[in-house]
Amino acid sequence: MGTRKPEQWRRNLAVLWLGTFIAGMGFSEVMPFLSLYVDDLGTFTKGQLTMYSGVTYAVTFFVIALVSPLWGKLADTKGRKIMLLRSSFGMAIVIGLMGFVSNVWQLIGLRFLQGFFAGYIPNATALIAAETPR
Repeated sequence: MGTRKPEQWRRNLAVLWLGTFIAGMGFSEVMPFLSLYVDDLGTFTKGQLTMYSGVTYAVTFFVIALVSPLWGKLADTKGRKIMLLRSSFGMAIVIGLMGFVSNVWQLIGLRFLQGFFAGYIPNATALIAAETPR
């Protein structure tokens, strides 16, 4: 850490703040519209729509709970920056592909992958905490 420029952490803070803001928006802003999107993907009864919307919503967080320890361990061994890039590119591709799904199962699968690639926000927080001077 002694070879870094004294103000490099400020640039990293600004970039990671913006990335964290965008990632947070990507996760939270879709939620109110998720059941409307599921409804457009088929003809469902109210019970089916409720079930598919719930599964579509929950699968991401279920997968996050399972893979977070793996990504944390890899971040500790391989580096946080490479894990931030993995998460950023993975989530961007998956969220982009969600606009092209033709049925609810494809959406559930992509939401599964979104959870698999998640981890940007905690990783960004850990990186800034490690780089910022006391």
